[in-house]
Formats: sequence, C-alpha cells, structure tokens
Amino acid sequence: MNSSITFTAPEYHADGTIRPATYALSGCPSEGWEIHRNNRIHLRLGEGYRPLRVSHCGICATDLARRHLPFPLPQIIGHEVVAFDDNGELVVIEINASHAGRGLARNAWCEFCRNGLDTHCPDRLVLGIHDLPGGFGSWVLAPVRNVQPVPTAVTPASATLVEPFAAALHAVETIAPRAGDCIAVLGPRRLGSLVIAALAAWRARNGQRFEVLAIARRAELRALARRLGADDAVDAIASGSRHRIADVVIETTGHPDGLALAVQLARREVHVKSTCGQPTLGLSHLTELVVDEISVRPYSDSLVNTSGDPPIAAVFDGVPDHVTRSLTARGLRVVGGDTLDAITEATRTAGNRLGGADLAVVSSPAGVDQCIRPRPTEQRGLVRPRGTIYVADVGQPRDPLLSALLDNGVCLSTSRCGDFQSALDVLGDPALRLGERLGEILVTEIAPAERLAHAFVAATSSRNLKVVVTHDDNRLIA
Repeated sequence: MNSSITFTAPEYHADGTIRPATYALSGCPSEGWEIHRNNRIHLRLGEGYRPLRVSHCGICATDLARRHLPFPLPQIIGHEVVAFDDNGELVVIEINASHAGRGLARNAWCEFCRNGLDTHCPDRLVLGIHDLPGGFGSWVLAPVRNVQPVPTAVTPASATLVEPFAAALHAVETIAPRAGDCIAVLGPRRLGSLVIAALAAWRARNGQRFEVLAIARRAELRALARRLGADDAVDAIASGSRHRIADVVIETTGHPDGLALAVQLARREVHVKSTCGQPTLGLSHLTELVVDEISVRPYSDSLVNTSGDPPIAAVFDGVPDHVTRSLTARGLRVVGGDTLDAITEATRTAGNRLGGADLAVVSSPAGVDQCIRPRPTEQRGLVRPRGTIYVADVGQPRDPLLSALLDNGVCLSTSRCGDFQSALDVLGDPALRLGERLGEILVTEIAPAERLAHAFVAATSSRNLKVVVTHDDNRLIA
C-alpha cells in the first residue's frame, strides 16, 4: 500500500546556512518512492526503502564539514539516526543504500555487493550525506535490510553512537593491533573517544595485550580518554614527544595539521579516520582516499600482494621501467599509457570485476591524488575501493609525507563505515556495559530539530562532545 508523508525539515546549504524546506514522500517499499521538495520533484528512488519516523540524530564532524564534501546541496543531512519501527521500538540505520542494503534480488546486485563491498556500491546513495534525506528531518527512507533493532542493553543516548562506534570498531579491525603494540589515538574528541572505547573493548574481548595511548592538548580530553579505556594520555606537543612514540597512530582530529603530526609520531602505520575535506599534507583528495578505503604504502617488490586473480597494476608518474618489468615478471597485469586518461580507460577495460586497478605505483603526492580521482567530473578512482597505492623511491625531494613513507617505512591506511551488527554486539555485551555508559559519557547537549542551527554552533564548542538533535521531546535520550 502506498504511503504519503509530508513534513518540513531544516536543510543544509552550500554556504553553510540552514533553512527550512517542505518535503513530501510518496510510494512504497516494493515499488519505489518519489520525493518532492517545495512542491517540485526532487528525487526518484527505486524499490527497497521503508519510511521510518526519526527519534533523534547525532551531529558529527562530517555534518559540520558537509559543504566541503563532493555531494550535491542543499540536503537534509544527519546520518547518526535513531528511529521508530512500526511497533514504536527503537532502531538504527546503516547509511549505505546499496543493492544489498535495499534487499534487491541478488541477480540485480553489482560486483561490489556480490563481493562483500556493498559500502562501495557505485549506485548507492548515502543517508544524510549523498542525496538521500537524513535524520535532521522527522522522516527518513531507510534501506530495508539496513534497519537494526536496538538491544535493551543499549540506551537511547548510546544508540545515537552506533554509527560512529561501528566506524571506530572497523578502524580497530583494520589496523589489527599486535601484541605489545602501542596504539595512539590523535584527537580523542567525538570520533577519537569512540576509537579509544573500541580499542579497549576489542582488547578485552580478544584477550590481546597492547597499550592504548591518547594524544590530546586539552586536559579534560585526556581525562575522558582514560575514562574510556586509554592506559595513558599525553600532550605530544607540550611534552616534546613528536617522533615515533607509537606503532600505529589513528588520526581522528579532522584537521589539516593532524595528519602532519601523525606521520611524525608513528613507527609503522598512520590510520586516517577523519578528514576535513581540505588539502592536507600535499593531498587534495584525502577525503576520497578515506571514502574509498585505499591504503598508501612505500613500494618494494616484496610488499606487492600477488595472491588470487592476477592483479591489475597501473604504473605512471615517472616510475622507472624496472618497476614495470618486476611487476610483469611476478604475474601482474601492468597498465600504462601516454596520458592519465588513457591509463584510466585501459585500467577499466582490463577485466577487473571491481572496475579499477588493484594497485598503482606512483612517485609523488600528486600521483596519489591522480589515482584517487583521475577525472574531476567523476567520483571514481583509478584504483578500486580497498586497493593500494604504492609510492616508489626515485630519489625525489622529500616532503613530510614522502619522508614518512620512503625514509621511515610508515604506511597510511584508511577505513570508513563499519558493521552495525558487530557494533551492537559489543555495545550490548553485559561484561563491558558500553551500551549503558557511552551515551551518558559522551552526549553533552540535546537540542530540538527546529533549533538545528543552534545545535551546529553548540557542536563546534569545546565544551561539547556529542550534540544530539531530537524530534521526540517525550523520550528521554540521555
């Protein structure tokens, strides 16, 4: 049966202002939806979405930096959504509206969805970020398979944190801490504090011993980090400890200077978890690097993975011929060309089912950028999602990024969205009690949706950790 829902919601505009607009949703999960904005057709969606009434939604750094991201505006944003199901019970919503997330028949899935990369589905919309209206409106259209019930052990306030906690847990799983490691979290505020909680929970559940170190300038954030499970917390700048103090540094500041500091502090790896949408350490496409979950590593023959199908390697940017010969001798399909455009086309027709090179070898930050987004009009990389960009040492001048990679052997890894079920399992673990504690500790202000502009200002304040926007004044969420 078709539904028709009309509501007024605050929209985020390209100049950073927030203004109301009227939305109308009409359709049904089996046939699709039309979204009207101010009485004009705005978006048509296919099948696989269900309407949910929003209870509350958190504000994160992505929301605050939304105008810097490469997606259309205006939009109803907000992706840390807690909503009501048809029975009035709380649910959370995984944000990627992929073929798999929409519950389409498997024969309609893309290769990404078939290979467990549905968060990289090229046809996906992203709730509150890319086209699909988000949780700062009172209704959302949620991908039918992405709706998860909130366990009773998880409070409504903590439920707001499921999306970023899932992303934090995914970061921990990606770096896979080793026994005896020191894992440092740079900038333990909104996301960083959840990374610390995820590290402590992962350590407790796996019985593996490693040190969790928080790095923060503010004393109250260092105290917060210890409360969430950090073994120690330091101000690296004030203490003068600016060189190689941790095996892995997880960069969560979302500030251009954060990555520059992180590459000085790490012995083995910098994991980039939060970006600001602005040029950083010579990279113009760091945000897209994180979106595609691509790693950047120093090149050596022994580091290139040749397992599985013969990988496709794109080689350019002044990389010497002996690298091409070495890769070819090891069974890789090497793609080159006279222009970047030619390399991009050759890579995409070389037979990789995921539509890009498995890896690329370059010699400069500009080459890294070209791998991430070779064409300014396309949100698509030369290197496929979760691929690798290697940087070869050709005797080039060193900047801080190249020095970290080539002189110190530090790699950059990235991660984005995490698995909600894994996050809910951890938050619902009675031995950890995180589902009770996180919201109480981190949610510091609640604002009604009609005061979204005020809530954004509050979210930038140093006094606040997590600001939550609510559509349901009668439900206690903190």
